[in-house]
Amino acid sequence: MKIFKNISIMASAAVMLLCGCSEWTQPENLNFRPLTPEEKDPAGYAEYLAAIREYKASEHNVMILTMEGTSEYPSSQNQHIMAMPDSADYVCVKIEDKLHEVIAAEIPAVLEKKGTKTLVSVDHAVINAAWTALEDERVDKGEAPGTQEELAAFFTEQAEKLVARCNEYGFGGLMVSFQGTKAGAAGIAQAAFMDVIKKFHQENPEKELIFRGGARNIIDQEFLNEFKYIIVIAGEERKLSLLPGRSLGSTAPKDRVIMELTVPSADEPEQVGMSPVEAAAWLWTEIENPSFTPRGLCVENAHDDYFCKDMAFKNIRAAITVLNTKPTVEE
Repeated sequence: MKIFKNISIMASAAVMLLCGCSEWTQPENLNFRPLTPEEKDPAGYAEYLAAIREYKASEHNVMILTMEGTSEYPSSQNQHIMAMPDSADYVCVKIEDKLHEVIAAEIPAVLEKKGTKTLVSVDHAVINAAWTALEDERVDKGEAPGTQEELAAFFTEQAEKLVARCNEYGFGGLMVSFQGTKAGAAGIAQAAFMDVIKKFHQENPEKELIFRGGARNIIDQEFLNEFKYIIVIAGEERKLSLLPGRSLGSTAPKDRVIMELTVPSADEPEQVGMSPVEAAAWLWTEIENPSFTPRGLCVENAHDDYFCKDMAFKNIRAAITVLNTKPTVEE
């Protein structure tokens, strides 16, 4: 009771103080939000953005970033496309269900201001997981497994839903991920999946296509020539020079290789495989490799790099610098 009494006395005193002060001063709203670069120096920031766009229009090694999209109002900077490093060439967004309108509005804005192109993820593995769950449900109910026709129809329908997000939200293209095989039922599923991509490309030739995964297992190898880049997934592998041959096989295009790395995250605080900075340095050692042509890097979980202790996107920013700084040759 004594504590409550003291609190009441303090509250009353505060009210009296506020009443007394009201006669000679007016309270003001304080703005604790720091000024943005654009607000501090509009002309200088406009000049900076023009230089960024000019850089992206030039010949250079590219950086592709992949981030998680959300249907909820973004609560963290790493959920914003506009917050991704300015020098990134592409931002690919994974969408589980819907994309919040605030984030969707950043798709045209980031292209206009920074020249950053956006892609939506269309992943075969997502559809395959849904089909597997459906098959497991059939088993639990004692029903017969799905037919080949049902399999093809399911992959077609689901792929169409994923692809439709490109025009729904105004993305600049697709990142098509495939890590499966081409034998038996898997081949039927792949054909249905890729047919949707082909149809989209025919109807939207201005939209860019980037392939990610096991290119060597794609049935229609000729269609891979329509993809601007082929992403090779490094994973835990550190001998990167061996990966293009394994992933591309003998017929997939080898003149447009992008190596995909990851950065540490809350779940994986230690670097897995080669870091983006190490991979950027590796790229310069392979720039004249007759077997394949490296064109840049992709960071699969770019949103996790925002929370670096010293600087937001520390690993990605450093990798972009190395990626586009040609090493000096010592005589």
